[in-house]
Amino acid sequence: MVSAAILLFAAPCAALVTPGTVGTAIRPPPNREEMLVQAAAAVGRARADGVDRHTLRLFLPRGDGLSPPDESWEGGIMQLFAACSPLTRDLLRRLSTEVAGVPPSLNEQRLDVSGVDGESVWFAQSSQPEDDCVGLVQPTPDRLATIRKLCSECGARPLLMVNPQWREGDDPFDALSRKGGLLGALGNALGGKAALQKELSALGFVDVYTLSEYVCRGSRICLQLSYPLSWTARRLDDPSSPELARDHPRLAEIGGTALDGGLRERRLSLAVE
Repeated sequence: MVSAAILLFAAPCAALVTPGTVGTAIRPPPNREEMLVQAAAAVGRARADGVDRHTLRLFLPRGDGLSPPDESWEGGIMQLFAACSPLTRDLLRRLSTEVAGVPPSLNEQRLDVSGVDGESVWFAQSSQPEDDCVGLVQPTPDRLATIRKLCSECGARPLLMVNPQWREGDDPFDALSRKGGLLGALGNALGGKAALQKELSALGFVDVYTLSEYVCRGSRICLQLSYPLSWTARRLDDPSSPELARDHPRLAEIGGTALDGGLRERRLSLAVE
């Protein structure tokens, strides 16, 4: 149930303290540079915990600010790719430079032979092979074999998936794909992602940094995850405002429709007027 999943805060949020990791609550990044700083820090904390396979969902630079990769981008997946690819490159440069102390050599290889699917992989090669990083840009489920191959080749070196082209939330096909037997097989065949998620989990991928936007009762709400903290919700039109909600991992399962419905039914008393 939506209402039982979220912990509400009436007063300004206290620091979200996780010993040895993060001492203050994160806030939605106001610009590209701050988002890269937050994302790199989340990857660094995950690596310190032994996590080397990272999934990130970033907002993309547009104009003077950041926008979610949604249907408002009239150029579709290729316009998103044009914004996401250099963002991934700069994130790898930041990660590799922070580790090795010198700028890495960066090379991009397109994965979509047709040139219209908006997929690539960036390789950051440092002076020491153990400091190399690899970043997949907008991979589709069809790239699972490539992901397996890169996981095998990377070993303990970090492998990032940035803005993968499958949904965050669930739809009926996803629910069906989690069932056993013929129904589960049918759900996966129709686009459910349970089998994909199971495979990625087996490969060691962890969600380390995610930004999502929902519009609730006229206010723009940012759901944010930054490893190892749980999900938080803040108003994007006033990111300095107190935290609206904090959750256990259950919040990751709440789609925009469910969250908006919960607000409308006053299951969540978020003060967003």
